Amino acid sequence: MKRIVSALAVAASTGALVMGASGPATAAEKAVQQQVPTVYISEVATRGTGPAAAFQDYIEIANPSFARVPIGGLQLQAMVGQQVVTIPIPVGTTLGPRQVYTIANAAFTGCVPDQIFTENLPSARALKMVLGTPGGARVDAATTPRVHLARLSLHRVGFSGTPTDFVPGPRTPCVFDATAPSAP
Repeated sequence: MKRIVSALAVAASTGALVMGASGPATAAEKAVQQQVPTVYISEVATRGTGPAAAFQDYIEIANPSFARVPIGGLQLQAMVGQQVVTIPIPVGTTLGPRQVYTIANAAFTGCVPDQIFTENLPSARALKMVLGTPGGARVDAATTPRVHLARLSLHRVGFSGTPTDFVPGPRTPCVFDATAPSAP
């Protein structure tokens, strides 16, 4: 059963919503980024088509392994320029084998997301994302290309730490991509 939890409600109760600048990755973090992590940011979509187009944003975290992985307590940071929005994943959340955890705009209509946010993601700028602990340890980091197409999403195909790690493809919210990179 999927839980819909407002990131802003969680943030308001925990004080976890953070706005501000984020520093660049260190050489050691870049080396780790090039390996396939246990869970990783797998798909990103901004905007859409139709009357609710501005609200069709979502980011997915994938578990390519065949084991349950605890992701509760991690946080997803989405950064555009100097603005950072931090979305905490509720403590106790686990991601099943070969499943995705979908975090979407509150007005998203593509599926029932696991968690929601109220911000709009930019469609014409690179989006930097970090999945990690509140203490700053990175689980995954990714940067999307500058242009996001309205009818497509960006699918993770690599772990170089560059925008070439994502390619456009059909939107598949709430669905694990069987062709996604697999766990080491």
